Amino acid sequence: MALLGTLLGRSRSVRPSLLPLLDLSAAVLALRSGHGLAPTGSGTVCFVAEGRPGTETEAEIIAGLAGDSARRNLVTNDAHGRTIVRCWRENGDLGWLLDDLVDVNERLAQAGFASWLLHTAVDFAEVRDMRHPRLTMVYRRERGTFYPYAPRGTRGRDRAMELKIRSSLTRIVPMESDIGRWRPV
Repeated sequence: MALLGTLLGRSRSVRPSLLPLLDLSAAVLALRSGHGLAPTGSGTVCFVAEGRPGTETEAEIIAGLAGDSARRNLVTNDAHGRTIVRCWRENGDLGWLLDDLVDVNERLAQAGFASWLLHTAVDFAEVRDMRHPRLTMVYRRERGTFYPYAPRGTRGRDRAMELKIRSSLTRIVPMESDIGRWRPV
């Protein structure tokens, strides 16, 4: 049946996986040497909770307790009804941060909330100014791909930087080829 779909021009759907998220650590050298960027130790998991966000839904409680960090993850809600789980590692250890982000994703999926997951994001900043993220690498679980998001000012984005990042990381991690799917986070 899958072969028939392929012959008719339909592609097989990508099975959601978190393995590429763990591979992001391989991109650190390219981001540091080519763009002067380093991981900030901060990342997020974004999902849409059923019910009223911020009312300590089961998904929000699970997400807040996930990970191996010494403190509880920060769970907030935005104006669009999304729940954002912020994980961080003070020492900027990307490996541990990625493990925490994967754990949040896995616990939510195992509890039946996989379809609620929107994206996972990891922040990078210029080595000389780690307080202000310049790049967010966004991972879309359902597509199994990353895309760069480089905010500029309060409303804009640095599309040229995003395209350079995509070019330098294409052979390291799976990058989203459809630029129309690169959404601000």
